[in-house]
Amino acid sequence: MAVANKKYRNKADVARIFGVSTPTVYRRVEGIKKEIGKRYNQYALLENLVSLAVYADYEKYHKRLANKNLRKIVPPFDMDEAMMYLEEVERRVCAEI
Repeated sequence: MAVANKKYRNKADVARIFGVSTPTVYRRVEGIKKEIGKRYNQYALLENLVSLAVYADYEKYHKRLANKNLRKIVPPFDMDEAMMYLEEVERRVCAEI
């Protein structure tokens, strides 16, 4: 399946990959938009497509990023770490199917 081969996906695909609902993905994307220029660059979202690495990172840290005190201890965005987390999520979701 190798989800990591495609770097950008639409919101429905992201929901399926991460095992969450489409409304959850829409909420996370709104949070990602707020982080563009701070944590993520302008390529985090391309039109209707979402970077899987950025989404994986935001999915992992969104609660901490929303808290002004906890966001200080969130590590900087790391593409390699995000891709490793994405592979972990992919294995977990595939195992559930």
